[in-house]
Amino acid sequence: MTAPALLAVTDLVAGYGGNRVLKEISLEVSPGGAIAVLGANGAGKSTLMKCISGLLKPWQGSITFEGRDITGVPAERRAGLGVVLVPEGRGLFTTMTIEENLLVGATGLRRRMRSGQMRQLLAEGLDRAYDLFPVLKDRRNDLAAKLSGGQQQMVAIARALMAHPKLLLLDEPCLGLAPKVGNEVYRALRILREQGMSLVVVEESTRRALAFVDRACVLKLGSKVLEDDAQNLTRDEALLEAYFGLTSEAKDMTL
Repeated sequence: MTAPALLAVTDLVAGYGGNRVLKEISLEVSPGGAIAVLGANGAGKSTLMKCISGLLKPWQGSITFEGRDITGVPAERRAGLGVVLVPEGRGLFTTMTIEENLLVGATGLRRRMRSGQMRQLLAEGLDRAYDLFPVLKDRRNDLAAKLSGGQQQMVAIARALMAHPKLLLLDEPCLGLAPKVGNEVYRALRILREQGMSLVVVEESTRRALAFVDRACVLKLGSKVLEDDAQNLTRDEALLEAYFGLTSEAKDMTL
């Protein structure tokens, strides 16, 4: 018997003002699973992540998490339920230290935990973050503004983990990073998968994402034009070329 979906997005329609961006998007994430959302700029990837995390209210459709309809649940409450976003651009507090930024990620837990439980969860969260990214432990008292782009991305991921998420949403986690640093980010994400966490990864580049996830869907101009197992999409590059509209030379640059 197939396990119920951890996350189910059904016929989602959303946009800004009078501009419809998402057009009846549906997808599911299984417990412990990982799915990549692929597409060119303007495809609607970030809009989808904002809807799942609660930052944008959809016009139509539903979002269900652990069997509960959370379509109307605000972002801060979704984080408390276990749905946490690592946004594009990181969104760090640059005048705060690394550890202060991490502690901000646990804000949602404070509303539902006794002080003793909270202290334990904070300690466990910091230990997990520093085990995953040892460089942050060495620099925990440094201001976030002094970090490299890759280190800032590590802080953004570690901050999200402080909320003890069940589903981690990552919007362009390697944007602007050198390949070596991107590999380090995905090394950490693989560890999280091994620990049973579910993930949704938005990527413009496809090769690294398809090597990491179970399934992937492709958005084009707000519509889902393809969804399949990642291995199938990796083998059939002609499908990706058709949906992205890339020449062979351009495709090599994107991949």
